[in-house]
Amino acid sequence: MSANEQPVFEVRLRSKRVERELDGLQGVDYDRVAARLRALAREPRPAGCEKLHGDIYRVRVGGLRIIYRVDETARRVDVGGIRRRSERTYKGLRDLFH
Repeated sequence: MSANEQPVFEVRLRSKRVERELDGLQGVDYDRVAARLRALAREPRPAGCEKLHGDIYRVRVGGLRIIYRVDETARRVDVGGIRRRSERTYKGLRDLFH
């Protein structure tokens, strides 16, 4: 894919909390997550993504997880969380998108 190609999906951060999660990342983590978010605009279900529930997926970025929902009709990826992997990472999944 060339650098001139337009994204197929719009990537949106669902809430101020998600914006703070992204802004709280430092250096390499921020760069890697930002690059993965741009990649989700081109391919919302990349190799290695995992379907969690319904239309909710997650991708790994090192020790972080990006939790998102794919809306095919609106051609949109809604990011509900950017979290470090822990036992609380996936609690309240469906509530992230309501």
